[in-house]
Amino acid sequence: MGSGKIFIILVINFFSNCRSYCPDKCECRLERAPWSVVCSHQELNEFPKKISGLSEVLDLSNNNLKNIPADIGRLRELKNINLSINELTKLPEEFENLWKLEQLDLSDNYFSNIGFIEVISSLPNLKHLTLKKNPLTSIQDLENSSVRYLDASECSISYLNNSSLIGFPNLMSLKLDKNPLKSIDNLSNQNLKWLDLSNCLLNFLHPNTFVNTPELEQLRMSNNPTLVYSSRKETLKHEKLKRLDVSKCNLDRPGLHGLPSLTHAILSHNTIRLLPDRIFSKNKKLTRLYLNNNGLTQVNQSSFVGLPELDILDLSNNNLKYLPWNLLRDNADLRLVNLSYNNINEMPKNFTTSVLIVDLSYNLIEYIPKESLSQMPALKILDLSKNRLESFTSGVESQTLQSLNLEGNRLTRLSNDSFAYLPSLDNINLSGNRLTEGISHSIFSFNDNLNTIILNDNPWRCDCAQLYSSYYYLTQSSKTASSSLICESPANVSGYSWSTACRSVWNRDRTEIRQSDRTYGLVVMGFLIAVLIFGSIVSVTHTFKEKRRQALLRLREAERAEARERLILHRRSQIEESRRQENIPRVHPEELIGPPTYEEAVQMPRLARSLETLDTISIEGIGQSAQSLDHETFNRKRRRQRKRVVKRTKSEDTLDSRTRDTQSSTRRVRNLSQSRRPSAASTRRVEPKRSDRNLDRRHPNESEASGVENNWERTLRSRPSSRKNKRLIKRDEHSSDDEDSDVLKNPTVSTRRGVDLDNIRVIELPREPRSGTYKPPVSPSLYTPSSPSLISSPEPCDTNQQISRSRFI
Repeated sequence: MGSGKIFIILVINFFSNCRSYCPDKCECRLERAPWSVVCSHQELNEFPKKISGLSEVLDLSNNNLKNIPADIGRLRELKNINLSINELTKLPEEFENLWKLEQLDLSDNYFSNIGFIEVISSLPNLKHLTLKKNPLTSIQDLENSSVRYLDASECSISYLNNSSLIGFPNLMSLKLDKNPLKSIDNLSNQNLKWLDLSNCLLNFLHPNTFVNTPELEQLRMSNNPTLVYSSRKETLKHEKLKRLDVSKCNLDRPGLHGLPSLTHAILSHNTIRLLPDRIFSKNKKLTRLYLNNNGLTQVNQSSFVGLPELDILDLSNNNLKYLPWNLLRDNADLRLVNLSYNNINEMPKNFTTSVLIVDLSYNLIEYIPKESLSQMPALKILDLSKNRLESFTSGVESQTLQSLNLEGNRLTRLSNDSFAYLPSLDNINLSGNRLTEGISHSIFSFNDNLNTIILNDNPWRCDCAQLYSSYYYLTQSSKTASSSLICESPANVSGYSWSTACRSVWNRDRTEIRQSDRTYGLVVMGFLIAVLIFGSIVSVTHTFKEKRRQALLRLREAERAEARERLILHRRSQIEESRRQENIPRVHPEELIGPPTYEEAVQMPRLARSLETLDTISIEGIGQSAQSLDHETFNRKRRRQRKRVVKRTKSEDTLDSRTRDTQSSTRRVRNLSQSRRPSAASTRRVEPKRSDRNLDRRHPNESEASGVENNWERTLRSRPSSRKNKRLIKRDEHSSDDEDSDVLKNPTVSTRRGVDLDNIRVIELPREPRSGTYKPPVSPSLYTPSSPSLISSPEPCDTNQQISRSRFI
């Protein structure tokens, strides 16, 4: 932490010391790189003191310094020194200590001899040296191998030879303009690329003048009025020269055939009157050619043949009157042709070129043929301003033209199809013409991409009724600035804009239009309201009709359901009546899974035979019947496992109806049983006599009797509950269901065999409880003739038990 504080203190002291070294009348910029001291325009007579030794830039220009002290040698960090516009005549020897110096400006001083600045040769890193406006007559004895850019313009140098640049072997740019230079004799430098010899007094250049500067690329010799470098036999030669500026040199011919690598040629402001055929054929790489202000009167149709890469051609400010239609046919890459300020009076028909921009302004064109633009497939900008067009010919066609300038012509009116075949037109300038009537929007109806229309400086006659549609079209999408539309007549509105001159008339028209629009809107609104009301009435009527129809359908459906219920009840009553008449039991014995209740027993058919006839049943028959019954029970169980019985679910209405039927039938049975109940004497049974042998035969042991009981119980429980699985049994007219079932199952049992029924033991069958839980009986009891259990009065049956019983069945 202590070291950090020490570092901060040192930095603060350093900057404070630096500020203390800033001289008077100077500005020191030591807070950012590069550190600089600026003392320019301070009228200093002496070199400032206390300049920091860490300074990198020192500006002492525009002062009155006459000498530089030896103290400058301590400023070893200097990289840029500006000593221009002073009164210096000599540099001190200590100047050689500035070994980091890269830029030195000594322009506009009094250095008349190279010996006074010979110390420059000791600066190893000097790159830029400026000696402009010094009375130097030569730079031949000055040496520095590190200098790349040398400016010796506006000096007194009058001669250059092959040893003039020998002291600057790495020189790349040399500026010698505005010197009294008259001749150059075999200039030599292996690295020179840029040479400026403009505004000198050059007279004649030998063809091999620049041969010993093999890397020269740009040569500027403009404004040498007596310069001649080409004749009929010879011309200036150089293999790598790319840019040549010989404007304002009074040349009578281009003379470029000795420069095969030339890309830019500026030949403007000369006296070239004629361009022969294929005069530029050896300049295959030429891209920009400027021939303006030469007084050209004629160009041949093959003058520019052999320039496949030509991009810009400037022929402006000449005396051309006619252009051949195939003048630029072979220049495929041409982008701009400037033909302005000539004497062309008519555009050539079918002018063939791939140019993008054509400038024909300031000519004498009075007529534009329809076919003039048809062979310009890439044309985008056409400038016809300052010509003598009185009308724009209808039918001029171009699918690519985007900008059309017709400013300063003599147009008085425009037809509806003037621009109909210019679909890509984006902006048009019609200012400075003689248009008086408003422009109808139908004139530009085919120009969907038109965004700008310039119409200022036209003598508009403000007929407000006629101008309203034009004004609305021109200003609705900002195609024209409303302030540029100025009335010239009538006199009472001259100088006023359209909107100001016609405000009252247009407001009255708008009011009338608004009123008519309001009336029309009210009519339309009333019609819409009437349609809406009619639709609402129709919709409400339809809704009520639909609801009424649905109610009628529901009522009819309810009536049909009630009729079906009545029919079902009627059929059920007919079935019950037929059953009572035919004595058909309502409960079949096979439908039972346990001992029947009293109501079920009453509904079962009565025995057609007396109990005494049961004595003929043999014990063997009963055993066989039990075995067959057991076997049949087992088979039924297997069939029941294979086929799943789906219980039908009855609706509550069916259950309620059945409950009512059960209750009514129960009441009828009770009444019937009370009316037919026999006396006690007639119901007594006499216990049959049984011998031990018969007992042994029928019941050899107690397990057999119990087995019979169990088999009978299983048989009763395995009876199917579904009506589909009910077994249809043929009954005799005078037999009960139980007797017929026993006889059918045991055909060997018959009353004809004389079986003693007194020896048959009657087994009391166990009864399954109503809850479904089986509880075995305490002990089987045998019915005897004296036992009244068989005819005893049954206990009253609960209605809920009957309903559950009926559901179980």
